[in-house]
Amino acid sequence: MKIALVSEIYPPRAGGAGWSTRALALGLRAAGHEVRVITTSAGPEDLDGLSVERLHISGRKRLTAPRAFARAVRGLGAEAVIHAQHSLAALGSLSAGCDQRVAVTVRDHWPVCFWSTRLSRGQPCTACGVRPMMQCLTGRLRVPAPASWAVIPYMRWDLRAKRRALQRAGAVIAVSEAIAAEVRGMGRSAVEVIPNIVNPHELEAAGQVPTVFPLPERFLLYIGKLAANKGAHLLVPAVAEARAGLPLVVLGEGPLARTMKHDALAAGVPLIMRGWVHRQDVLSVLARATALVFPSLWAEPLSRVLLEALALGTPIAAMATGGTKEIITDGDSGLLAEDAAGLASAVARLTHDKALRQRLSEGARVRAQAFCPEALIPRYEAVYRQLA
Repeated sequence: MKIALVSEIYPPRAGGAGWSTRALALGLRAAGHEVRVITTSAGPEDLDGLSVERLHISGRKRLTAPRAFARAVRGLGAEAVIHAQHSLAALGSLSAGCDQRVAVTVRDHWPVCFWSTRLSRGQPCTACGVRPMMQCLTGRLRVPAPASWAVIPYMRWDLRAKRRALQRAGAVIAVSEAIAAEVRGMGRSAVEVIPNIVNPHELEAAGQVPTVFPLPERFLLYIGKLAANKGAHLLVPAVAEARAGLPLVVLGEGPLARTMKHDALAAGVPLIMRGWVHRQDVLSVLARATALVFPSLWAEPLSRVLLEALALGTPIAAMATGGTKEIITDGDSGLLAEDAAGLASAVARLTHDKALRQRLSEGARVRAQAFCPEALIPRYEAVYRQLA
C-alpha cells in the first residue's frame, strides 16, 4: 500500500509523538509498504532513508499548517491512504476532500480540551465549557480576567472544528483506552485502540552507546518537562523520603527547575541537572539508570518514555494516571503509585531491593513485546485496508 503519514511533529527535533510517528513509518516500510512522511517540522528530507516532505509555513500555525497539509494531501493521488498523526495534520488532511481515506491518531486530549492537557490551574479538568474556560484562562495569558475571556469564543470554535473534523474521518485510532474513552464520549463511537510502537532491538543498540557526559555508577532518573502537571515537584521529596542515597539525574527543563534545585539542597538530595539532551544520550542514560521515576499527575495518554524504559529493561516507579496503567502491570513490569507517599515507597523499594529490580527489568522487557512492530503493524494494516 501507499501510505502517507502526516504530522506537524517529526524528528530530528521532536517529542514523543514525533518519534512514535517515525517508529510507525519504519515499521510500515519494513512490512513492504511505500511510506511517505509529510510534516511541517524542519529537518532533512531523507531521514532514515524515508521520503520526508518538509512543508515550509509562516504565520499563525493553527491556520497555515492545516492549509499546507491539505495542499500536500491533494497531490498524493487517489490510491494513497492518509494517516494524520496529530490535530493540525488531521484538520488539514480532512479538508482535502478524501475523508474516507483518512485515519487519524489521537495521541493526547485535543478532541476534548483546547490546551490538549485536561488540566486547569494545575488540577484535572472534567469539561471544556464556558465557565471551565474562564477558570482555565487564569494565569495562562498576560491579560487578566475579565479581558482574557475575550478569547473564549475562539477557543470554543477551535474545539468544535476539531471535533467535527474527527467525526468525518474514515478511521480514528486512539493510543490508549483512556484516550479512546474520551473520543467516544464526544460522540465518535468507532474508535480503534492501537498503542505507540517501540522497537526493542533498535533501543537496545542505542542504549549501549556511551554518553557524552559522565554519570554516577548508580542513579535515579527523571526525563521530561519540569512542570506541575508532570509532577516534577514530587521528585525530590520522593527521593528524600525513600532514603535512596542515590543522586537524581534530571534530563529536562521547565518552570520548576529553580524550585527543584532549592528543594534538593534543603533535603540533601544530590541533583544532576543536564537540561534537554540529544535523543541518543536520553536512551544511553535511560539504559544505565537504577530506576526511572515517573511522577506525572496529568492524565498521561501513553508515555513514550515509559515504553522505551520497558524496552530497555529499566525498573520504573510511576504514578498510575491515564494510559500509564495500560503500559505497566504493577509488580510485574514496574511499580505503580496512587499518591506521593506511594511513589516514595516505590522508589525506596526499587533502590534497596536488587532482586526486585531484576525481576521488574525482566518483566518490563517481556511487556515491551506487546508494543513492538511485529505485534502492532498488522493492526495498523487492518485499519488501512478498510480505507484503501
